Order: sequence, then structure tokens, then C-alpha cells
Amino acid sequence: MIGGRATGGSRALNLTSADRPARPGYDHGWFRYRPVHTSSAPAWPGGRPLAVAVILDVRSAEWERVAPAVPVPGGRGVAPYPDYPRLSHREFGHRVGVWRLSQVLGELQIPWTGVLDVMTAEHYAPVRELVVDQASQIAAGGLSASRPITSAMVEQEERAYVKATLERLDAALGATPTTWMGPGWSQSALTPGILADAGVRVMLDWGNDDAPYRVEAAAPLWSVPVSWELTDVAAMLERDVEPAVYAESVERAIDVLVRDGAQTPRMLCLHLHPWLSGEAFRTRALRPVLARLAQRDDVWLATPEQMVVHAAGDI
Repeated sequence: MIGGRATGGSRALNLTSADRPARPGYDHGWFRYRPVHTSSAPAWPGGRPLAVAVILDVRSAEWERVAPAVPVPGGRGVAPYPDYPRLSHREFGHRVGVWRLSQVLGELQIPWTGVLDVMTAEHYAPVRELVVDQASQIAAGGLSASRPITSAMVEQEERAYVKATLERLDAALGATPTTWMGPGWSQSALTPGILADAGVRVMLDWGNDDAPYRVEAAAPLWSVPVSWELTDVAAMLERDVEPAVYAESVERAIDVLVRDGAQTPRMLCLHLHPWLSGEAFRTRALRPVLARLAQRDDVWLATPEQMVVHAAGDI
């Protein structure tokens, strides 16, 4: 167990109150509806139509049977405790996969963002050092992959979770990340405001756009959407898409986004998990696509924070 859980029951939330009114199509007021082609965002550096961020999800799952930890994707389904086949599949990423993917990205000179959880930062020193040395940006990934944020938490409990994550990562890394990605993309109805209050400036939990946009929190907070359809877990694990077909899908998406970006700048966050895409046969399929991506002069290879700085001027 790496973090305690505060006591207390759930709290009814009124998301249509005057301070957070709902809008047509939404049951919240965190952002407004905006067709992407009406965005006023500036062109990416060099007039490039597309920005691409490669994200390596370097988070670990807890093996102990401790509430409220939840099963995480891995293996082929969830078995009774102790589920060694699934959990050992996950640990492949920390023993092999992250080294393989980071080597490929390094050889191709592609910058990448590492999503790091407290458990990895505190207990997997070689992985932490790899991310610190090679990642262009580090995003906070919660306490562990198996401890999500949920609406069952009361507000004080969720604030304590975010605070503990940022403080413990700061102690392990020597700096506090200002980008956040919840375990399993998890959030409650209050999460954006809590993150903004804690000093987070970029959030990677929503997948509803092809461009960054401002979240309507009290403090500056931007959403940089991550493509769920092109996340390797959604494609290759959950839908059994073959690695070569997945790689082709990534390349086709880039072609379309470059074309669309000629009218309005677009972005793509490619979310990869070392325990999945770091397997030898999957990396083999991805490498040619990444190599061609690195050679394109119409794509800006960036981090989510760099995208926001360019779009907003500051974060």
C-alpha cells in the first residue's frame, strides 16, 4: 500500500448551481462547446499544421490486495487474487518495455512525455532515473495505476490525493510536475478545479478534441486531449487490433490531421504503454511509423506543455 484513504461518505454534487452552470450538451460547466475549425489558436512553430506528442505511460500496478485498489488492464482479463499472470504482464513494462521504447524514441530523436506515478517514482529507481534523464516532460500520474480518482471520494479526500501525489513526486524528482493524467483517465466531477487549485496547468484526461483548449477553472488550466481510439490499450488490448494495423492507423491519422491542419492547426497525443507497445513484436511494427514521423517537416514534435505555451503564451 502506498497511500492511505481518507474516511467519509460520498457527497451529493449540484453541478447546475450558479457557480458551475451546465450548458447544452453537458452536465457541467468546465468547458464550452467549440467546433475545432472555429479555433483561433495560432499555427504551430514554422507554420506546421500538426503537433504530435508521444506519451509513455510509465505507471505501476499494486500487487497487494488492499482496498480501494482496482484491477488495471493487462493480460487477458482479471483472475482471482493473486493474479500473477496479469500483474507480471504489467511489470514487463518496468523490466523491459520502457527501455525498448525509450531507446527507439531516443535513436529517432523524438521527444516524449513520461507519465509517472508515485509508486514508480519511489520504488523503481532505475525507471525513475530513465524518465528523468530522457523524457522531455514528466506528467503526474497519481499514486499508482491501480488507485484512480472517483466520484465516491469526498472533496477533501480527492484534494488530499492530488496533494500527496504532487508532494511525493516533488520529493522523488526534485520538481513538481504541472501536467496531470489520472490513472485510467479517472476523474470526479470536481477534479479539474482541484487540479487547478493545486497548481496543475495541463490536463491529459479528456479526448474530445484535436486541439488544446482552456478549462474554465479558477486558476489557469488547459486540456490537451489524448486520442483514446489511438491509445495502444484501447486498440491492441481491448479491440485486438493487430500491431501492423494499429501502426497503419496511426500513420493514416497523421496524414488526415496534417491535411485538416492546413485550415486550423491540429494536434495528436499518441499514448503508449511500455508493458504493451514495449513488447518486441509491437515495437517492431511501430518503429517504421515513428521513423517516418521523425522525418516529416510538416509535423512539430512537442510535449503537451509546449503546445499549451505556444497556444496560450504562458502557463
